[in-house]
Amino acid sequence: MEKKTLGNTALKLTKIGFGASGLGNLYHEITYHQAEIAVDNIWNMGCRYYDVAPHYGAGLAERRLGLCLHKYDRCKYILSSKVGRILKPRFEPGEQLPNDFPNEGPFNRYYDYSYSGIMRSYEDSCQRLGTNHLDIILMHDIGSYTHGDNHDKLFKIAIESGYKAMDELRSQGLVKAIGMGCNEHEIFKQSMQYTDFDCFLLAGRYTLLDQTADDGFLDDCVKKNISIISAGVFNSGILATGPVKGAYFNYAPASTEILAKVRKIYQVCNKYNVPPIAAAIQFPFRHKATISVLLNALSEKHMANNMDYLYQSIPTEFWKEIDKLNFL
Repeated sequence: MEKKTLGNTALKLTKIGFGASGLGNLYHEITYHQAEIAVDNIWNMGCRYYDVAPHYGAGLAERRLGLCLHKYDRCKYILSSKVGRILKPRFEPGEQLPNDFPNEGPFNRYYDYSYSGIMRSYEDSCQRLGTNHLDIILMHDIGSYTHGDNHDKLFKIAIESGYKAMDELRSQGLVKAIGMGCNEHEIFKQSMQYTDFDCFLLAGRYTLLDQTADDGFLDDCVKKNISIISAGVFNSGILATGPVKGAYFNYAPASTEILAKVRKIYQVCNKYNVPPIAAAIQFPFRHKATISVLLNALSEKHMANNMDYLYQSIPTEFWKEIDKLNFL
């Protein structure tokens, strides 16, 4: 699979990366055997970039991914995880998130963007993954989308304290690249004033349906040689399922307005005989800031289809008509 260089680093990421949230039982429970088969399949298809987070299943996804990758040469793949959440043993029942990660690990999550919190988060992830280093660490879910009125306070801690830890880990060679992973690009723009990040993992804000990040931010990333790793390219599923009853957008049932926008996209897809999933996967690469798209399909059929969609020919006229929809 084709690879692209991340920022000013020597890291080369495959154009399709594996987002391991499903290994943490995202929305439905799977077995370790299913997880192992999924990772082996994606490996055999040429994927060499794997992303995970402590949040996914309260450590379960990291543990499973580490075990599944253990058989492979550590020098042959790129591994990223998130920092900013600490997991602590849960001794009281009833605090799990059954709607997100059923039968997750017995741990509570605590946000900690301080120097010590980032260092502990990094070390804990290495332990759960069974590796002596991570290639990329991403400050996870900082921003008003997650923290509301507490954002300003936490952002100050993250920049003045947590970023220092990330920069030290990079300068010591314990990681090769540092960045942020969020659902809002505004926090990336804010952080660029104070940091020297290598990459941003942007979820759901530069897609067929939602192009709000294309407001000059992506161009600024190119100028600063900051790479974009794109996630959430189906916007919580609606671009894959289509505008059907019960379709989800941004982790919630889609509004009437969103359903109408997706119908327009699907009409253009039908006109040019372009599979909507192929268009969704290829769209982020239209901007040269994007180097990799994270997908989290677990079934071999879906994985194989996604690989085919990555290279499916899409006519220029299709993209021109999509651009006219103007979903910025």
